[in-house]
Amino acid sequence: MKVLSSIRFWLILMSCITLCFALFLIGEYNRPRAESNDDTIPYQVLYINENHIPLTQTRQKEKIVLKGMVITDATSYKQLETIATQIKEKYANANLDSIELTVHNKNNGQFDDLAYEPIAKGNIVISYTTLTKTERSVHTNINIQLNKHS
Repeated sequence: MKVLSSIRFWLILMSCITLCFALFLIGEYNRPRAESNDDTIPYQVLYINENHIPLTQTRQKEKIVLKGMVITDATSYKQLETIATQIKEKYANANLDSIELTVHNKNNGQFDDLAYEPIAKGNIVISYTTLTKTERSVHTNINIQLNKHS
């Protein structure tokens, strides 16, 4: 009788351990991968050029705007905000007033000549505001607009 009860005890104990281990593995491998890789969203900046926009007719004051496009698979506002933050930090000391980028998808095979889809899925506008004449790029505003496709 004692042997039978000890076998039952060990069977129940081993099954509980196996169940706990299985639940641990399910929880470990069922974690969303996107949350852990938010800082590394692949993107490519294309066709970026600097434009000097005169603020007065005498051209004494100019606004320096960087315009271009970003090709990425990012679809959410949070992912585009991460890309905008990386671009903002990259051009922080470039003496710019603003950066205006259109966001495009990669070419899915419909367009032979282009590396991207011609219809933009959004815009990223990064505006640098100066506090003093010598100090630039202290405060920045990031505006992200996602276009709705019908």
